[in-house]
Amino acid sequence: MSERDVNILGVGNPLMGDDGVGPAAIERLGARGVPRGVHLYDAGLAVSDVLGLLDPADPLIVIDAVHGGGRAGDVHRIRLDVLALDAPGARHMLSLHDVSVVPSLQMEILSGRVFADVTVFGVEPGACEWGNGLSPAAAGALEHVVDEILTHVRNEPAAHEPAAHEPAASEPAAAAAGHVPNLGTLRAEAGDAPP
Repeated sequence: MSERDVNILGVGNPLMGDDGVGPAAIERLGARGVPRGVHLYDAGLAVSDVLGLLDPADPLIVIDAVHGGGRAGDVHRIRLDVLALDAPGARHMLSLHDVSVVPSLQMEILSGRVFADVTVFGVEPGACEWGNGLSPAAAGALEHVVDEILTHVRNEPAAHEPAAHEPAASEPAAAAAGHVPNLGTLRAEAGDAPP
């Protein structure tokens, strides 16, 4: 049995239309409930900061809006080889944000932290402009992405059981109650002051 947990990162800006699909998926996963050992993080645009708090040995799933050359609402499932992130097309597909996933993973490598098990679930955006809410195409893809991720994590080897000193409350219950960690809560838990 694996001792690894699974970390799921939602990336994006909810104020920029379909760019908010990552955080929206994290919210939906929290409401539906995830298996024990699966941890949900709303990273917003602070990908590097959140990656720095995670164990690189654990599988990492990233949910983001990506330009992959498809139609709005298409879902891309991309398995990243983090040691070959300069491969043709890798940077382009994941460069929707000014601070994207690929450069953040590369910075982690430079510091000796290699995330070797990375899967990106990307939604092809329809509209990334100021305004709340997803386009109909992205909203239609959201449930499909959540279903795929739940199937993916349920097929992972079970993560470790919590130690006796860990809280008894289940993570899905906490997430459903609105306690999905974001950068501010992660920094507070680590004893760091918020930005």
